[in-house]
Amino acid sequence: MSFFSDFSKGISFHIKAFEFIAKHRLWAYFLYPIAIMLILGIFGFWSTFSLGGKLADDVISLIGLSDPGEGWLHWVNFILSFLIGLILKVFLFFVFSSFLKFIVLIVCSPIMALLSERVDEINSEKKYPFRFKQFLHDIFRGISVTFRNMFFETLIIFACMLIGWIPIIGWIVVPFLWIIGWYFLGFNMMDYTYERRKLKVSEGAIFTRKHKGIAIGNGMIFSFLLMIPFLGIALAPVLSVVAATLATIDTMERK
Repeated sequence: MSFFSDFSKGISFHIKAFEFIAKHRLWAYFLYPIAIMLILGIFGFWSTFSLGGKLADDVISLIGLSDPGEGWLHWVNFILSFLIGLILKVFLFFVFSSFLKFIVLIVCSPIMALLSERVDEINSEKKYPFRFKQFLHDIFRGISVTFRNMFFETLIIFACMLIGWIPIIGWIVVPFLWIIGWYFLGFNMMDYTYERRKLKVSEGAIFTRKHKGIAIGNGMIFSFLLMIPFLGIALAPVLSVVAATLATIDTMERK
């Protein structure tokens, strides 16, 4: 199957995922991400702006702007203090947002493991008996794959930062980093099916490379969903893991 056929499947199966969820009434699986969304939203914004405010106070004090001054100097100090605080808070918010996808993957690993298995059961009409030990194994494997992918993605990001200053070549770095991020996100979603098929992580990586279009398409939709304020955290893990499970099973059966 060509890359573009796989890429189209990675995207289009999100529509099938929504239809599958509606048909089999799997709406309850959205409750867990919604709870996570509320916790991450409150904690993330509070900690980001709290830390940003503290750093801003330290920087302002360090460069001597804490003295309010008099007359026009007072307004200069006020404006500079405001801008420093705003810049630091925005910077920390973007740092938090860049790691948000990994945080979501880790904390939502239990529900994604259960949901992927439930989708597989319905699709294949095969019952997987629940074993708590196996359930824990699925969770830890999902988390370990997330850390593995985060490590490789971080290495690639640093490598791209080194060549990003080269004229012309540097222009393609940003879209390349997007694609890399989407690939690893899709890999995470597909790995739950690999585990039930008794594939090692290395074997799953080989299958993902052969069908990288599915991973990139799935990860792209996951990223776009995650951009929706608040609601994205509730939608992305459920829709993308169902789409990845259906797409991976379909590809394996065809092969």
